[in-house]
Amino acid sequence: MDLHRWHAAAVPWWVTKVGLVGGWVAAFYFAVGGNDVPCTAAHPCAPDPLFALAVVPLLATPLLLLFGRVLTGCATGVVFGALDLALDGSATANLAFGLHAAACAVVAAWTVRSRADQHEAAGTALVMLPDMPPQRGALRVVAVLLVLFGFLTFVQYDLSSGEIEQHVAKASRVEAEVVEIKNTYEVWVELPDRQRAGFEPLAPETYQVGDSVQVLADGEWVRMENEPEDVTWWLTLGGAAVFLAVMLAVRERRRRALWSGPVKAVRVRAVPVGPRRVLLRHGDADVAVVTTLADLGLEEPLYHDTEEFGRVWRGEEDPPVPLDPVELLVAGEWHHGGQVALVRDGDVVATSSLGRIRRHHTVHGAHLPGEPVTAGTPVDLPHAVWPGDRRRTEGVVLLLGAVGALVGLQYYPGFVVLGLIGVQCVLSAVTRFQPMMRLDHRHVVLYTGVWTYRVPWAQLHGVRRAGPQLMLAFGPHGDVLTTPQLPDREAGEKVMWARARSLLSGRSGDRVTRRLNVGVFAAAAYAGLALFV
Repeated sequence: MDLHRWHAAAVPWWVTKVGLVGGWVAAFYFAVGGNDVPCTAAHPCAPDPLFALAVVPLLATPLLLLFGRVLTGCATGVVFGALDLALDGSATANLAFGLHAAACAVVAAWTVRSRADQHEAAGTALVMLPDMPPQRGALRVVAVLLVLFGFLTFVQYDLSSGEIEQHVAKASRVEAEVVEIKNTYEVWVELPDRQRAGFEPLAPETYQVGDSVQVLADGEWVRMENEPEDVTWWLTLGGAAVFLAVMLAVRERRRRALWSGPVKAVRVRAVPVGPRRVLLRHGDADVAVVTTLADLGLEEPLYHDTEEFGRVWRGEEDPPVPLDPVELLVAGEWHHGGQVALVRDGDVVATSSLGRIRRHHTVHGAHLPGEPVTAGTPVDLPHAVWPGDRRRTEGVVLLLGAVGALVGLQYYPGFVVLGLIGVQCVLSAVTRFQPMMRLDHRHVVLYTGVWTYRVPWAQLHGVRRAGPQLMLAFGPHGDVLTTPQLPDREAGEKVMWARARSLLSGRSGDRVTRRLNVGVFAAAAYAGLALFV
């Protein structure tokens, strides 16, 4: 295997996850900003079933690209670009998504070529996979259920649209008066018979109290004439379900196709780097990462028990000699994103896809990162370690970003990405105004973005320092938590002093507990504010 050529042939990750996704965001922004044609009685904003189905590839494109489905994401980008040119009368949207579709086409061609080069660089060894292909599992059932759900949503759309057509056929055209505007987006009108009705028009800022509005009325059924009732979202929901079912079916077909004939195979070493995640190495170089549905049991435990791990973690004894990694035969589509089968001792132990290596995939390769902290610095308990001025400044910037995203949602309520960015900003900001850890007589409390851990001193194995960060190992399974950069350079020594003090006093404490951080609740409150305000 020509490993250097194999890596060099790959399309850089930022081309899709930054370039194409960023281009999609820019195209969406210009398309929404350039579509300012008002809805009038002469030119009503009629629902468009075809465009409702086109929304599926529109929304699927950035998600597929972010999750590494490059060719499928590029295909949906090209499809929506063509549909937008055919269905959308906005020149700005046509130009924006046309350019994005062209970029997707170029990246797709580049990806096809790079995958062919990777496949060739993987060598010439071919094998036939042993046994029979695995039975069709839960994914097939999920795909069938998704198709059934999509069919039911299409039926529901047909029933709803038929009911609307019946009301329109019986309705009479009435001139109503705008009497109230609630929450800046809800317009209430009053009919000549004193009946009131509320609407949520596309441009509520264009309506003022006292304006006349043409409506269609059939008893209690009242709708605006220039904005007919739109139930095409049923089509979008059903189309998304069917699209996901097709993706699952294609993935299953690719997996089973590995047994249809000779496939490219490379013998590599397998190093577990996390739960159900394996790093593949060829010689001394890292190749790719695969994620499996179950633990393959490739590595025997280095430590006999938690006490031995704690002694080694604190530097009280030498670490055990790591065992040699297990060798696997990886056969299939030898390129990033390709389907492969993992063969061990002549048996297929798992099927997966080759993923790119990230920095956090190799951190676990060193069983003992950093240097142990052994010295103790006395401290008055309880004691809290607070973030420095830099992290507080970051928190203020993140809060301003969350406020900006909330304001942007008021002008572009359909731009869901703004809401997701705001939620992430709130979640990250709260952690920057919390203590990084808190020490008391019985516990050390560790704050992370999502969880807050309460660790009894007897359950804390020790602290290791890696640059400006601390790594704390705790619990019966030796979990490791890495802190951000701490402003207090003696924080590790203070933790070890408090631990030694507690152990000398004989306080055993309880078990490790975990609860949601307050930042999660703040993010949930922000999400509710973005949805309902």
